[in-house]
Amino acid sequence: DQVAHHIHARLDPHARYEQALVATDAPYHLQRTTLDLQGHHATAHAASLLLAAGQALEQQVRTVHHAAHTTSQVEALALASGGARVVANAHTRIAPGADEAAVRQRLTGIPLAGQPRLVLRPHLEILHDQVQAAHGATWGALPEEALFYARQRGLDDVRARALMAHALLERCLDHPELLATWLDSGWLAQAIARQLASAQEVHHG
Repeated sequence: DQVAHHIHARLDPHARYEQALVATDAPYHLQRTTLDLQGHHATAHAASLLLAAGQALEQQVRTVHHAAHTTSQVEALALASGGARVVANAHTRIAPGADEAAVRQRLTGIPLAGQPRLVLRPHLEILHDQVQAAHGATWGALPEEALFYARQRGLDDVRARALMAHALLERCLDHPELLATWLDSGWLAQAIARQLASAQEVHHG
């Protein structure tokens, strides 16, 4: 019932690393990932879908750019309900000499029902001038125009949030076959459905 998972990946020149995480149904889950971009033109993508209905989930992604022309992207989408506590940390360091490094961080937290606690911490440490870096954190409900757009197509607010989970994976994973396998097998849809059902129980309870 308690999970602590640690990953350390070192990338040599032209290496590519992609990680997709779907976390749910554990009273406590710590996911810690270290991405060490040692070689030039190395690329790392980490995408996470955090589904918490009363549980505690914490994700830590630390990325270090040591070489020139390296690229990293960290995205997390947290859907939380009840008394859940979700913490998403993204820390990226661009070392001296990492010329033309490109970094992007995007953390999003959406409360579905109840009073969940969402903590989003994007952080950039830039020690080189010639880089491209952007980060951001968004907490709150879907924009009203997005919900209106979904309602016009027969979707309720909760189902609209579920579409964001699918969009995150589609945007971050460059393996259509893998994503299709996940969606076709049904386990991802079932995990999201359980989260939405828990949120509806909290909302109506």
